[in-house]
Amino acid sequence: MDQFDKYLKFKKDVAQATIKIIDQFQQTGGKRAKKRTSNIEIVQYILHSAGRPLHISEIIRLAKENHGVELNRDSIVSALIKKVNAGQSFIRTAPNTFALQKEGP
Repeated sequence: MDQFDKYLKFKKDVAQATIKIIDQFQQTGGKRAKKRTSNIEIVQYILHSAGRPLHISEIIRLAKENHGVELNRDSIVSALIKKVNAGQSFIRTAPNTFALQKEGP
């Protein structure tokens, strides 16, 4: 494949991607598609609703029952520990048990 063929393929790919974006934009009536809820946001909602610390097993069960989302235990624990270590949103009250940080007055 020579340089010109590569250039044409690139331009074709860009045009197809542009058309796909335009089609998606038109299907939503000019509004952007709804943002997907992240797994951390789901955990935050579950802990907020519970109002108390929950073990990761309980969080995973509630995510599946109430939100239809299967959380990967290792991934979600890792993400929560990173948030705890950074002092963001979550605290660890016991091994594999998490709660939301208390908000100030």
